[in-house]
Amino acid sequence: MRKVFTILAATMIAGAAFAEETIVTTPVLSGEVSLDFAETANDKWGGTMGLDLGVDAAGLATVDLDFSAVDGGAVTLDNWTVGTEVAGIGIAMGDDNGVFVGAEGEQTLAAPAMAESVKVTVGDAAVAVGFTDWTADITDVSNIQGAYTIGDVAGFAVTASGDYNLNTENTVLGASVGRDIQGVGLTGVVTYDVDGELFAFEGVANVMGITAYANGDQDDAFQNVGGEYTYNIGGAALTAGANYNIDTEDFAPTAGLSFNF
Repeated sequence: MRKVFTILAATMIAGAAFAEETIVTTPVLSGEVSLDFAETANDKWGGTMGLDLGVDAAGLATVDLDFSAVDGGAVTLDNWTVGTEVAGIGIAMGDDNGVFVGAEGEQTLAAPAMAESVKVTVGDAAVAVGFTDWTADITDVSNIQGAYTIGDVAGFAVTASGDYNLNTENTVLGASVGRDIQGVGLTGVVTYDVDGELFAFEGVANVMGITAYANGDQDDAFQNVGGEYTYNIGGAALTAGANYNIDTEDFAPTAGLSFNF
């Protein structure tokens, strides 16, 4: 395993050095200011003001930094990725490199966690190797994820993925199938936790600014329904959404206003 990381590190350093010598790019700054509202106790509503900042540099070497802050709080680095591409092979290191399939609500889907990792992409295939604590020991691997996307199967985009946790020795499998039908985007996602022996699934539909979903598992096929509507006006985006848990009869509405720059 140490030899593998030595090779990956050498490739990343060499690729980044080559990129630095051949191309200089100007970082692009983007951001969003958002006002988010959600229901609190006693049928009251509470609000938060948030700021998201993105710093991106593209070229042979890529850098992606995502910062955030809330009213009265400090600016923090939420996600980061640094990578390069050498001979058609993309190599990136960061804390947002998981390749396991996901959906919208995800209340029932298995979602294997992955912290800092090294991701390698070759065409439609990707493998990510996660670290337990990369600041202490970069050879201590927590889990390995893989994914492969088939571009077109009878008009459907199909992605298969898997996660193997080296600590628990548990395997989680996942797959997604998506297709656009007359302006309506439909996606179905299913996951299977081998140790838990549990299938979970979610369906998502996107049409005219509306995203709706429903999910459940093999023991309770219909657990959550929800969605969100986004309306763009000028430079602002208005959102309204909700999730309804059918079992607990818990209704959780949300609303927001955001400005991008």
